[in-house]
Amino acid sequence: MGARRLIFVVAAAWFVAAAPSAWAQSSAAGRGVTVGGSVAFASLWDDETHLGRGVALAGEVAVPVGDHARVGVEGGWFGHDRDSGYLRADGSVASLMARASLLVGPHTWQARPFIGASAGVARSTGTLITASPGFGPGGAIPTEPDLRQPWTLTRAAWDVHLGVRVAASERLFVRPELRAGSIGGSGDKGVLEPPLLRLQGGVTLEWLVR
Repeated sequence: MGARRLIFVVAAAWFVAAAPSAWAQSSAAGRGVTVGGSVAFASLWDDETHLGRGVALAGEVAVPVGDHARVGVEGGWFGHDRDSGYLRADGSVASLMARASLLVGPHTWQARPFIGASAGVARSTGTLITASPGFGPGGAIPTEPDLRQPWTLTRAAWDVHLGVRVAASERLFVRPELRAGSIGGSGDKGVLEPPLLRLQGGVTLEWLVR
């Protein structure tokens, strides 16, 4: 349900931003260096199974490139878990990404839709736990312990994103967005079956520092 709400928020904001706002930003608003932080709801899969979902946190620094683009660097962390009884997963992903976004419309609009992409490196760590299939007398006690398989995977990563950047004031900007991306490629398979697929929706707050 949380993911559906985030998708609705982004879609509604995109619709609102399709036309110039009734009250515009000042000519300089949002065109300088910003620092920001985000909270998102994310899910992770490998090639065979869902590895869980959880809260993703990130911090960023961004600068404008002309009137229609912003580039920056983002560092993030995402904890995820899954418990389906027979299969459990508990892990996290740390990432460092270079990000570029193309904004639609003039900088005087209060809300500007954007699309973009990020590329960098991500490190996924965790443990995959498979329940024992055998049971003792009465079916109450497993005859073997659960199989625990730790993993560590450091690979190149990328994502694409879309959303809307809304000026809450001359210095504060709210940026709901959806993201889809991948960690690694095929080959060198171990506990997980890369590439890993990540989907998330969330909100970033940006503060104009100069």
